[in-house]
Amino acid sequence: MPNTMQLLSKALEVKRATDWAFDLNLSNGTFSQAKKRGRLSPVLAGNLAIELGESPEHWIAVAAMEAEKESPLLTRLKNCQELRRKL
Repeated sequence: MPNTMQLLSKALEVKRATDWAFDLNLSNGTFSQAKKRGRLSPVLAGNLAIELGESPEHWIAVAAMEAEKESPLLTRLKNCQELRRKL
């Protein structure tokens, strides 16, 4: 399953983090904090996806799932074959 750190890596191949922060009107620490957490927020993931020509809905869904605590319901979603095809 893809993760938002893959999206961030792709974004950083295009521009430096400081340039993204400026373009998206974010603080310079936003990307450092995301790296520390190991995930992007759904809003940031969606906006980076738009800028990169990717599906924002896809990346928002990935980020939302990453933000959830492990639970039986999250495991069920991760194991859902239909969802896995879409992600």
